[in-house]
Amino acid sequence: MIGWMQKHKKYLIITIWISTIAFVGAGFVGWGSYSFSSTSNAVAVVGDRKISIEKLQREYAKLYNLYNQLFNGDLDNEQAKKIGIEEQALNNLISRALRLNYAYDLGLRISKEEVIDALIAMDTFQNNGQFDNEIYKRLLADNQLRPKDFEEELGESLLLEKLNAILEIPLTPLETEMMGAIYFTEDHVKIHILKQSDITFTPAQEAIKKYWEENQDIYQTERGYEIASILISPDSIGANEENLKKYYEDFKNQFLNANGQLLTFQEAKEQVLEKYKDAQAEKESLKEYIALRKGENSKAEISTLYEGDETYGVEFLDLLSQAKEQSTIKPIKTKKGYLTAKVIKIIPSKPKTYEAAKLDATEDFINFEKAKLLEEKAKSQLANFQGVDVGYLSRESRAVLKGLNEQESQDFISQLFTKTKAKDYIFLQDKIILYEILDQRLKNSDIMAKNLDFLTQNGMQVKSRLVDVAFMEHLLKIYKIVKKI
Repeated sequence: MIGWMQKHKKYLIITIWISTIAFVGAGFVGWGSYSFSSTSNAVAVVGDRKISIEKLQREYAKLYNLYNQLFNGDLDNEQAKKIGIEEQALNNLISRALRLNYAYDLGLRISKEEVIDALIAMDTFQNNGQFDNEIYKRLLADNQLRPKDFEEELGESLLLEKLNAILEIPLTPLETEMMGAIYFTEDHVKIHILKQSDITFTPAQEAIKKYWEENQDIYQTERGYEIASILISPDSIGANEENLKKYYEDFKNQFLNANGQLLTFQEAKEQVLEKYKDAQAEKESLKEYIALRKGENSKAEISTLYEGDETYGVEFLDLLSQAKEQSTIKPIKTKKGYLTAKVIKIIPSKPKTYEAAKLDATEDFINFEKAKLLEEKAKSQLANFQGVDVGYLSRESRAVLKGLNEQESQDFISQLFTKTKAKDYIFLQDKIILYEILDQRLKNSDIMAKNLDFLTQNGMQVKSRLVDVAFMEHLLKIYKIVKKI
């Protein structure tokens, strides 16, 4: 994390372990524009600890920015309300306050010296290996944080580390053995495959229409986009010897042979020509993008593109799906060249008429009914099926089972080890597999010994989650929570 921050200081995220996060630049989107409902300084009281509105704002800003990244920068306050970011932020702080209360009641404390030691050890604030107070103050100011608040939350994080160390309960030998049994058990299995393609079903027209009426929301026209676009192909770029030589001199470190040695201009000429044309096409496309965004581009072609039309590739369609009307998409490299486009109008999808949806609805209805008939067949045969013995299978088995392809085999094995019945059936895409576990065995102790670290790590994760749930339930019983918003 520190290494990433050192390389990306322009967009630095100051992180104190897992709790105190504030964002630079695009960070604090929504800060000041979101009105919390509380008028007092405390938005909640948890035991003896108050949660201030400033802390809630910081936590809200952190979550807002995380979601904003998921929304590709298009998250607004209305969407944030629907997601419930304020509630999430408050719940995070309440959970933290519950733990801090308990740590304090246990007698755990953090000294000023411990905070200072942790602070000066953070690479983010160092210059030539030494803590730099000016860097510290500047970065906090950039993040709209006061040193007092930063150091207070750093101290809280250190206190929670001490508490977490106490709550980290190692696995017992019996628990390790149980984890081994879970991961390294092999099942001796017989199977019988039932195929949907063997089921015969002829639908009545009335039944198809009824099915469509009940499910017509899923039969929609494709969303469309009326766009003004400009495509700049590298093939349209001219080049003379002088242009190519200058490009070679500027970027000669890109032209190396297999041994990493610099190619001469003549040796690299074809590569230089290709890269020069590509670079110039991208540059021209950027100019067209700016003109298009300003509404000053008369060269743009008007066309309508629908989802599913991969003329310009999936990536361009993905950008279109995120765009708003009158927004302009920056140049993107497609197989035909650099494309920039302005979204004139979005054509929303709408329910298809019965006639337009009939073919798809018929196919879906037939598959739906066949699946029901296939399951009925599976239930009727389960008790007495003969099946084929496929030997011993484990979670790690990569066997391709007879009658199944590789993916189907892995899906079956994966589902098998989630089952609690010795005899049952498993759904695949167009098949049902009847199975019976004839016997079980544990892999030898050498295999378990080789995977002891894996068992311990996974066991600790499971145990930690269980302990954490029980611990939070306990804290909720002993500390009073008063919300003021």
